[in-house]
Amino acid sequence: MKTRTELTDADIDRSLRASRGLIDAPEHVIHRALALYSRQRAAEQPGLLRRLAAVLTFDSGAASPLAFGMRSSGGAVRQLLFSVEGRDVDLRIAPAAQAQSFSLSGQILGPDSLGIVVMEPEAGGERREVALSELGEFQLPPVTAGIYKLTLELADMAIDLPLVRIPQAA
Repeated sequence: MKTRTELTDADIDRSLRASRGLIDAPEHVIHRALALYSRQRAAEQPGLLRRLAAVLTFDSGAASPLAFGMRSSGGAVRQLLFSVEGRDVDLRIAPAAQAQSFSLSGQILGPDSLGIVVMEPEAGGERREVALSELGEFQLPPVTAGIYKLTLELADMAIDLPLVRIPQAA
């Protein structure tokens, strides 16, 4: 039996050529190993928080009434749908019971169920936070006309929604 020190260059060359003929692991095993590694790296760095920007995919206020038909065109509720990394955020803006104010409510559709929604006026002012329900739903306090920044803070990421413009009540 040869020891490690007795290997010749020819032996090493043969071993390297033989190792190149090995079969690769199946692709699903490789993806699973990479996912485990990513989770382990995130666990090693507890302060690491990914910040993502959601994209507006639907705005009922931008659609013409003819696209929906006569029956659905009379509603005062505006629906916005945002998407980011396998998650959808449904945001609804409706007139509130208080004069000149609006109610913002919604739901995050995806794998997350714990987190908070943060709303801040763009011009500065009171920061408001509400927790997501077990179904990923939220109800923010009534707001007046203005431009607002909404952020969903989840366990390992923060999702920034595009600025939301609340118009003057008619």
